[in-house]
Amino acid sequence: MSHLHPASLWSALAAADSRAGSRPLCVALSGGLDSTVLLEALCRVRDRLPADGLRAIHVHHGLHADADAWTRHCEALCARLGVTLSVLRADARPARGESPEARARDVRYAALAEALAPGEALLTAHHADDQLETVLIQLLRGAGVAGLAAMPAAAAFGPGLHLRPLLGFTRAELVEWAAREGLSGWLRDPANEELRYARNHLRSEVLPALRAHWPGAAAAVGRSARHCAEAAGLLEDLAALDAATSVAGEAIRVSALRGLSPARRRNLVRWQARRLGLAVPDESRLATLLEQVLEAAPDARPQVEWGEVVALRHADLLWLAPASSLPPPAKDIDWPDPRAPLALGTGLGHLALAPSNRGGLGEAALVAGPWRVVPRRGGERLALPGRTGHRALKKLLQQQGMPPWIRARLPLLEIGGQLAAVGGLWVDTAFWAPPGEPAWRLEWTGSALPGHETFVVGGRGFC
Repeated sequence: MSHLHPASLWSALAAADSRAGSRPLCVALSGGLDSTVLLEALCRVRDRLPADGLRAIHVHHGLHADADAWTRHCEALCARLGVTLSVLRADARPARGESPEARARDVRYAALAEALAPGEALLTAHHADDQLETVLIQLLRGAGVAGLAAMPAAAAFGPGLHLRPLLGFTRAELVEWAAREGLSGWLRDPANEELRYARNHLRSEVLPALRAHWPGAAAAVGRSARHCAEAAGLLEDLAALDAATSVAGEAIRVSALRGLSPARRRNLVRWQARRLGLAVPDESRLATLLEQVLEAAPDARPQVEWGEVVALRHADLLWLAPASSLPPPAKDIDWPDPRAPLALGTGLGHLALAPSNRGGLGEAALVAGPWRVVPRRGGERLALPGRTGHRALKKLLQQQGMPPWIRARLPLLEIGGQLAAVGGLWVDTAFWAPPGEPAWRLEWTGSALPGHETFVVGGRGFC
């Protein structure tokens, strides 16, 4: 660990960001010791920043009786330093059963990301002791190398960057620098003293004994975190290599997954979840997922859920998606003006008419009525142009290879109470206009259903 002073802080900043000196900086200011020291030290090197290149943001969580006083403290501090301060008010009250710490953190970072300007860097005052606590908490949770990498010095954040330039300094060094500079009066959040929170218990009850025996613990654990970050990066690279031959669009090819070692299978699924912005399954749920996906019969429909995520397999493809991407099928919806797009409901997208040179709904269908969009109920049959007799819709959809969760939500168009068209796939011969005549086809777009782009928008031919 190097001693904290403005020059060493600048060196840490430059090591984390190649654009240090040209990038505007925004300090997340709570008013406590750590963020106060960060802002004060940055003010000592303000001449290295672009004009108006330093500002601060304070998030008013609305949780504590003194929250207004804390805001006034931060306003006074920034006024003394000549730093522009923005105050963001957020409702961080946790829902029933929700962790107050997690809720406050999520709300805070969401507000900060929204307030950050494009290309701007958010600076938080996490230091080496925070990193030590984070690694130990992750270790006690059984985290892998990505979790044990803890907090990176630099990471993409919102429209800009998130920098933690104090990770190489201990809290004791921050206190020492504050004393040398004659700083005092920073805020103390009483919530930090409540031992019912895991981090506070670790900080108050465990770390003092650990430091007494291993005074260099923070520096050593910081090195381990960097090694884990490097290992996690290599696993990301390996997953990207495997994805090149195993991922098709938004889905993983099950046959390719079978060709990987068990460790690489798990790594690829985790990588895919992160790539899609989804929660990564824990060890137990991941094992269940792979077992069901790899061992199920080809016509089986394994479905595994964790949190707000669902994994779905159809034929040789495995999708990971938000559970919200499987909304209930739409109810019956009248379509009084077919020339205007029709909203099908949350997550189900829209239906619209588009001119077609490959045949489709004829002009007579446009003036007939009434138009009504209905869900599948079972037993539907179609007479397809150029073919004799009627076909069961169930058989047509199976031949199309469409996943069952899309089939169940496929919009059917009835005209005058008769089935006229199925999504953008087929038109009944009674409403059909052949190529060369004015015709329109249904376009079903904007659905969040897993596989929609592949099987509906990019699917096989029309009629």
